[in-house]
Amino acid sequence: MSSEGTTEGRMECWQTPPPSFYKLNIDVAMDDRRRCMGLGWVIRDELGTVVGVLMSRINGLYTVKEVEGMGAREALSWIKQKGWSRVILEMDAKVVTQAVYNGEILTPFGTIVQEILDLLNALPYVKFTFVKRSSNEFAHVIAKRALCNDGWERVEYLDSLPRFLSSLV
Repeated sequence: MSSEGTTEGRMECWQTPPPSFYKLNIDVAMDDRRRCMGLGWVIRDELGTVVGVLMSRINGLYTVKEVEGMGAREALSWIKQKGWSRVILEMDAKVVTQAVYNGEILTPFGTIVQEILDLLNALPYVKFTFVKRSSNEFAHVIAKRALCNDGWERVEYLDSLPRFLSSLV
């Protein structure tokens, strides 16, 4: 039941951030058979140019909301380390974005949410938002590719785009 002016049921496309902001899209992938998870994110500037890509494989399995929270926490830590202060984080994990804004902290997942909140407090110009999967496909491809990494290996691209992503830009 969609009314005019809403996006319910429609595909959403990725949109560039406002001037002087970056936009970072985060996603995760899970491989139950191999018992591992992949984290992936991409950061782009106001022109849509890719500034950086990071992917990481984590051995073991957590709940979906825990690994989505871990992805957000790690991405926030990464942008803080890089010194990027004006960033819009987008992810398609509504349960994580709602937990961050509702302050769900009384569970193991809540510990991750509290770490996200601490990082957001240290980064006052960073915005944390939910987007539909259709706006987050680039990050999803990166997260799935991270499943191919060995162990806890993190792979970061800052000045060049890996070949497997060039067709998506």
